[in-house]
Amino acid sequence: MDLVAFFTSFGPTHWLVLGLILLIAEMASGTTYLLWPAVAAFVTALVSLTGATNWIADMAVFAVLVIALTAFGRPLVQRWRNDGAANGLNERSAALIGERGVVANFANGIGSVKVQDTIWRAVSEEALEAGQAVVVASVDGVTLKVKRG
Repeated sequence: MDLVAFFTSFGPTHWLVLGLILLIAEMASGTTYLLWPAVAAFVTALVSLTGATNWIADMAVFAVLVIALTAFGRPLVQRWRNDGAANGLNERSAALIGERGVVANFANGIGSVKVQDTIWRAVSEEALEAGQAVVVASVDGVTLKVKRG
């Protein structure tokens, strides 16, 4: 069977099956790269179902839809994903910025502070004393930079 005969035989059912295959592959990968061709195949199946188009028009509709949906849909989904992302997830130390703590011990700009339920290594440019309240200004690895608070 040659390629033209193969595409000539493409009907609404074939477009629907292609869309389902692409959608299943998209669900397995989770990348959104195959989502737009799957949606385009479903829409092309609906257009083909009307009987108003031939296989060439169906291919053109599919190609235009893949390009348009990818160009407009992918950035939209990326924005939704980024908005819904849990900021600071798996970065407990970054979530500590602005938190209040208490100095456990401190000498020569280096010491330890208790923030929430954990004692952290801390540095400060200010002279601090045990029991003094501090605020976490920044985090460098597992070391907190604190200031009086």
